[in-house]
This record gives sequence, C-alpha cells and structure tokens, in this order.
Amino acid sequence: MFDALATVLASSGAGSIIGGIFGLLGRKEERKAREIDNQFKLESMRLGGDIALETVDAESFKESQKTVSKIGGAIKSAVRPLITGVLLWQVYIILTSLEAITGGLESLPVAVTIELYRDIVLNIISLTATAVNWWFASRGVSKK
Repeated sequence: MFDALATVLASSGAGSIIGGIFGLLGRKEERKAREIDNQFKLESMRLGGDIALETVDAESFKESQKTVSKIGGAIKSAVRPLITGVLLWQVYIILTSLEAITGGLESLPVAVTIELYRDIVLNIISLTATAVNWWFASRGVSKK
C-alpha cells in the first residue's frame, strides 16, 4: 500500500500537480505580500503629503506673522495691550452687574457656590496660561 502511494507521489504527474498546488499557494502569498506592500507605500505617500501640507501651512503662518514695517509692528504692539485692557474692563463690568442683580455669592446655595468657585479657578488658570503663552509666543526671536 505504501509502495503504491510512494510510486504515485514520486511520479511526474503527481509531482506536477503537487508543484502546481504549491505554486498557486506561493503566488497567492506573494499577491498578499504585494498588496500589503502597496498599501504601506500608499499610506506612506499620504502621510508624506500630509506632513508636507502641514509644513507649508506652518511656514505660511510663520510668514504671515512677520511684521514688514516698523509702523505695523508698533501698531500691533499697541493694539494687543489695548484689546487685553478692553476685555478685562468688560469682564469687570459683567461681574459687577451680576453681583448687583443676584445679590452676590451669599444668595446662592453652598453647593452651587463651591461648583462655581471650582469652575472659575480652573478657567482663571487656563486663561492665565493661554495669555502668558500668547505673550511669549508673539515675541520675536533674537539672533545673536
């Protein structure tokens, strides 16, 4: 029985069939590998394009922030503190108006007062960090 099976498997016809089957399996695996490689190359090209676009956007933003004239720079430097002052004044007006209308924090329940206090503190910290970062980020870089 084993001799007959060995004879059949050793014959050129069986070898061709087995070779063909393994050849098909090999081509199938090669096709999968090519698809994966092509997908990788496509994603790499997309990522490269996205990075290039982000770089161009960053460079454009950097160029748009440059002040060409000294007068423009002076106006820009003067307007920022003015806007900040106006915003602070508006916050003060709103706060004092709300205090007068509602009767202050004493008129609120303790739970609401604690939640309001927490929210205000978190907002002040966030806004302070934003303002400090904005002021220092808007400074020019000195080259020595």
